Amino acid sequence: MKNCLFILNPISGDNNYQKEELFAQVEDSLKLYNFHFVETTGENDPEKIQKKLTEYQPDLVMVGGGDGTVKMAAMALKSSSVPMCVVPLGSANGLAKCLGIEVLTDALEAVRDHEVKAIDAIDINGEICLHLADFGMNASMIRKFEDDDSRGMLGYVKNSLSELFSAEPKNFTLKFGEEEVDLSSKMMVIANGDQYGTGAKVNCSGVMDDGKFEVISINPLTADDFLKMTVAFFKGDLDEMENVQTWQVEECEIINHHEAEFQIDGEVMNHPKSIQAKIHKHAFNFLVGKSFDNCRTSEV
Repeated sequence: MKNCLFILNPISGDNNYQKEELFAQVEDSLKLYNFHFVETTGENDPEKIQKKLTEYQPDLVMVGGGDGTVKMAAMALKSSSVPMCVVPLGSANGLAKCLGIEVLTDALEAVRDHEVKAIDAIDINGEICLHLADFGMNASMIRKFEDDDSRGMLGYVKNSLSELFSAEPKNFTLKFGEEEVDLSSKMMVIANGDQYGTGAKVNCSGVMDDGKFEVISINPLTADDFLKMTVAFFKGDLDEMENVQTWQVEECEIINHHEAEFQIDGEVMNHPKSIQAKIHKHAFNFLVGKSFDNCRTSEV
């Protein structure tokens, strides 16, 4: 029988699962695995997870939580080929959605199907980004979400609406090799994935295993721009908007002249004066769901 380590963040999001019921459902649905469960506590979690990985030598790691919990598990597995399966229990679950996993049953089905994809990651100032990082209005919204002590999608949306209309453009310089671009933007995105947990598709050309990532400048100027852009986010054609620019790169530097707020995979990183970003091709193995088509992969 194969071993599976299930890492649970018990305070993620607003899910309705009691941990005993969750564990029972997982064990009942995946009888080919011998499960070992570990809960995060906010104290020495990376060390705890590393110890369990060494102790159990799992064939699979399931991660119940949001993007931050998945990132922590991935870092513990960075020198391993053991695949991970995201169980979406966070507030927004952007990475899980990008991998075609919307709900618990999708995760269980992904384990049974066991389709593994080697997914890229982005190194940003020494931090790993699996999904999306950004400067500006989204990062500010996440900070307000945390300060408000809200959990779940309702708090996420409430804070995003207030930030959407109050954001001011910030000045940035992008450096790609010999090229430099100066611009003003309300939101500057560094993207490996294609969409946020709300379903808003920000990276229309995102491919998660092609050895490249996208840098996207979003700068709506009028109320009409905001309205059209909101529709474009959910239609998946944001890249056709007049005030959106996209660059596809393997590495870049972004100078943050106004010290706009910055976040990586839902974790606020304060106000860096600049960031260096570089792709790590095929950094981690993930199980994907049947609807894994929006954040498609390359055919090479």
